[in-house]
Amino acid sequence: MNSMIRSRMSRLIRLITLQATVLIAGWGAWQGRCIGGGIDALARSFEKQIKPFLTQHCLRCHNEGKSKSGVRVDDLNGMLEERHLKLWERIRAQLKDEAMPPEEEEQPSSEERRRVELWAQEALHVAKLRPAPKDGGVRRLTVAQYRNTLRDLLGLEEELTDVLPPDAVSRDGFLNNQETLALSPLLLEGYLEIAEKALDRSLVDASSKPAIQNFRVELGSAINAEPCADKLVLGADSLLLNSADFVVQQLTPRKPFQYEPFFMQSKFRFIEGYQGNDTVRDWKDFDGIYHAVFACMRGTHDYPKGRAYSTVSQGLLLRPAIPSSELFGLESTYGPRANFKIPVRELPDHGRFRVTVTAAKYNDGLLLDPGVEPRPLDGGDALICRAPWTTRQVVRLKEAGIYQVDVRTSGEDKRPAELTLDLGSRQFVGTLAQPAFLAVRLEPGELSVGVQMTGSNTLDQVVFTALSTDDAVARRFVGFEKRFPLLGVHLGLRRDCGSTLSPVGGPQRVDSDILKAYVFEGAIRNFPSPDVEKDNVNYLAGIREIGVRSEYTHGLDMPRLLIRSVEFEGPLYDMWPPSSHRRIFIDSSQKKDPRRYAREVIRAFAVRAFRGPVAPSEEHLLMSVFSESLDSGASFLESVKSALQVVLTSPRFLFLIENSKSPRPEPLDDHELASKLSYFLWNGPPDAITLQLASKGLLRKRLDSEVSRLIQHARFSKFIGEFAPQWLSLEKFSVLEPDRSRFPKLTRDVRHELKREPEEFLKYLIQNNLSVRHLIESDFVVVNDVVAQYYVLAGRPESGFEFVPFRHSRRELGGVFAQAAIMSGLSDGRESNPVKRGAWLARKIVAEPPDDPPPNIPTLKEEPKLTLRERLEQHRNQPGCAECHRKIDPWGVPLEQFDAGGRFKGEGGDAESILPDNTRVTGVRDLKRHLVEDRLDQVAFSVLSHLATYAIGRNLTYTEVAWLRREGLRLKDAGYRMQDLVRFVMKSPIFLEK
Repeated sequence: MNSMIRSRMSRLIRLITLQATVLIAGWGAWQGRCIGGGIDALARSFEKQIKPFLTQHCLRCHNEGKSKSGVRVDDLNGMLEERHLKLWERIRAQLKDEAMPPEEEEQPSSEERRRVELWAQEALHVAKLRPAPKDGGVRRLTVAQYRNTLRDLLGLEEELTDVLPPDAVSRDGFLNNQETLALSPLLLEGYLEIAEKALDRSLVDASSKPAIQNFRVELGSAINAEPCADKLVLGADSLLLNSADFVVQQLTPRKPFQYEPFFMQSKFRFIEGYQGNDTVRDWKDFDGIYHAVFACMRGTHDYPKGRAYSTVSQGLLLRPAIPSSELFGLESTYGPRANFKIPVRELPDHGRFRVTVTAAKYNDGLLLDPGVEPRPLDGGDALICRAPWTTRQVVRLKEAGIYQVDVRTSGEDKRPAELTLDLGSRQFVGTLAQPAFLAVRLEPGELSVGVQMTGSNTLDQVVFTALSTDDAVARRFVGFEKRFPLLGVHLGLRRDCGSTLSPVGGPQRVDSDILKAYVFEGAIRNFPSPDVEKDNVNYLAGIREIGVRSEYTHGLDMPRLLIRSVEFEGPLYDMWPPSSHRRIFIDSSQKKDPRRYAREVIRAFAVRAFRGPVAPSEEHLLMSVFSESLDSGASFLESVKSALQVVLTSPRFLFLIENSKSPRPEPLDDHELASKLSYFLWNGPPDAITLQLASKGLLRKRLDSEVSRLIQHARFSKFIGEFAPQWLSLEKFSVLEPDRSRFPKLTRDVRHELKREPEEFLKYLIQNNLSVRHLIESDFVVVNDVVAQYYVLAGRPESGFEFVPFRHSRRELGGVFAQAAIMSGLSDGRESNPVKRGAWLARKIVAEPPDDPPPNIPTLKEEPKLTLRERLEQHRNQPGCAECHRKIDPWGVPLEQFDAGGRFKGEGGDAESILPDNTRVTGVRDLKRHLVEDRLDQVAFSVLSHLATYAIGRNLTYTEVAWLRREGLRLKDAGYRMQDLVRFVMKSPIFLEK
């Protein structure tokens, strides 16, 4: 783009965005107004009666200079401003309870109290009846919504929004609140930069030839007839596969278009290399593809059972990659065990890529645990192979079935030996610490047997004993062989300390013993990159890595994963020009007329970007940008791109705008409703189905069925991924640094899965329309294998990383209180914190938030020797703190039965509490009972109010809160079902009016 056009575009974009800023400011100004017929009379009585009372009894302690407990009355008036209504509720309650003024102050008469109380009661009644101010609305897309919208529009997977500043958090914890969605110069520059990069990535010169890189690594023992002669070294603790056990091939895939194959560099000269852990500084020349692509293992040693990896003729065998804590000094920082990686010097800079892994579930045997007894030799059923073992022996099996294989040795060497047992074409490797070695399924007929063993002892016999179906070992083996490995692919860079690999999509189930191709795709810029300077002379600089793993989930015995080959292709093009280009430069009969075709392309793009019709004035503006660019000498492609960049920085694209003709409430038009609906339930733009209903004027009529479709769609997870963490404050768990000496199980990988638990739980409740009571008390949990293992659940779901409902029999489990991500996040990582937990419960679960703490409250010095009760008393005795802590601490005390790792500590303890409503509870189970039996209306209201606040992207007005509290009771008879609550919000005037 030439400088003149860019300069004009920058001015144009700033002008358009200034208009949006003015629009936001104008709408916000209206929100401060109030209407209602009784306001004038109340204002007059306020001046005559109420203001003198406040001046005499309240002003000395609650003014601009001295706002005790954060309360001011000097700026109150009789206009019932929205910002003052909650304070009037508080004043009314204080006067009714005679809690204010304090005892040492002059006291008003009962008649004076009553007069002010009645005025506040009437004023609040008038406020509840007045219509909520509307007058349209303008809300900027959050960073996540902008990212989703850009990807949906362009079909571009690359992450480009990391240059944007993060969104601010509202008082309710949400990122999509229009009051916190500021529009800064930094943000405007980011939008301009992203729009340019996104279009550069999406559009290509159709007459050019793309470059495509494609290579494959084949695996198998002695597969390479011409292995690399050099003794390859890849730095500290890297265990390269035997060079004869893998082959690297550069390929030229067949494509329906012309392209340039990209072949990696194979000649190198480095001044710095490695020999073991020693750095060697000397110029050295290297030649061969095996210095550009490696195959190695790296990670923690000492696999607990069996060998972590081994090569057989069919390929590479991998056991599950047990995660490392990756804490220096505590455990290896080199990644999990087993950790197979393909380091490679050159990969594409950008674009999509594909990794294809040819893999199978190995026909494996179960290595037997310590304590399993060998089978007797005198039963007559044992088949015995005896030394010598210089050649393979043959045993003849009469019947198919499960066999126990015992290996008997003699000698004085007490050290455990490593045994390699070959049965036909299968190989089993493990530590021989006892005779009982393996359970395996065998077919009848001749079976060749080969054995190798380390150490000095003599291997005397290998004994095969058929097991009955009810035998304990046989039953364990049946459970073992029903399991399947999960294949995961990761991409990142080589680093000496800590893992930099990120997963490419989700793991895939490998449930067949027949080799199949498993495909993983992604955008390469979304993964960690070494980004070193060009021609770095260090042998290990700039190396990226493709990780292939048998993913670890529950720690149960698992058949090994067989990897035959790993193939990479990128940038990935199935056609040329690519689909991202074709979805913009659409087919048309106008292609031979540049200006007419440009108008068609730009209009079609703008309709999708604006999520609705394009006004003639908007189309004229965009075409003027195109024409000026073309007339200045820019190419057709660059001129169209200039116009599209204006589209991507237009308020119609960057904002959700609800236009209104008057201050009175008006129904959303169909396209406004389509966007509001989609950005609520999908956190992204409406799809073609929703937009088509809007264009035909049918969306309101079919709102129920459309809501069902959106909730059951895969994109609903984008709503869950934003709403659940923001509502339940899961970011506290994300930033927590737990004390790993106290909570060793809270590893990085476990924490990642624990954070998903509340999200998956909420999604399950909504999609299955279950009662809101399950948020408090539930006889099931929604867990995967990792989470189930953390809670030590009896029985395992054996669902891998997939979250599934699972019935439990433990009374402390079920509901959000028992979810570790929430309870642990509301701690300091060492000790639980009843104040944090109580404030969270009051705000998020029962919607009775305490007032904000007064300014300049000094930090309270914690005394570790004090009991919990004494520490809470210390808080309550602090000036300015007592009133708030009376509303907070009682909620948090019962939750003390969960430790800082989020797990139940047990019954008893100092968990008895008198709640703010004067109910006595003896612990978390009693608290759950109280909320379900006595306070479920309030819990449901809390969910409704948080859903509504998130759905409309602004704070609820006093009138709207009162309406929700009153009308939401209609859902009670049906049990306050979660999807019903979502539908109630979406059918309410709060959502449907502007």
